[in-house]
Amino acid sequence: MFHNIQLNDLPLDGKFYEGELRTDLFGLTAPDDPRFVPPVTFAVNVKLDGPDVIIEGWIRARFELLCTRCGQWFPYDVEMEDYYSQEPRDGAATLDLTAQIREDILLALPGYPRCEESNVESRTCPADGQFAAESEFVPLE
Repeated sequence: MFHNIQLNDLPLDGKFYEGELRTDLFGLTAPDDPRFVPPVTFAVNVKLDGPDVIIEGWIRARFELLCTRCGQWFPYDVEMEDYYSQEPRDGAATLDLTAQIREDILLALPGYPRCEESNVESRTCPADGQFAAESEFVPLE
């Protein structure tokens, strides 16, 4: 879906695309990298607005993330319910949104994931209580 969108064939109110992608768009291969759990599901409308292409809709993807406290993997859903992107057309006849969608999904992942942040299942981190509370940290001067 995200590639070869024919811009010259888009109606004035845009064209609706929905479905799922089971191929790995992310290419994350390091041992501690987030693990993609297919598919990416989406429902977006693509339309032209002057010199730009507007993409609106929703996109979802599941990952397994490594907890930065206890080192256990946990599920996490990236859910972009109000997805919006504006891309320059630059005279192109086709558009490939794969790279943009990939980056937007990766940027939505937490930087320092912790078990209790799972939005798929309720969890308590096994390392909970083993570290000083953030309020007890004294900054170095």
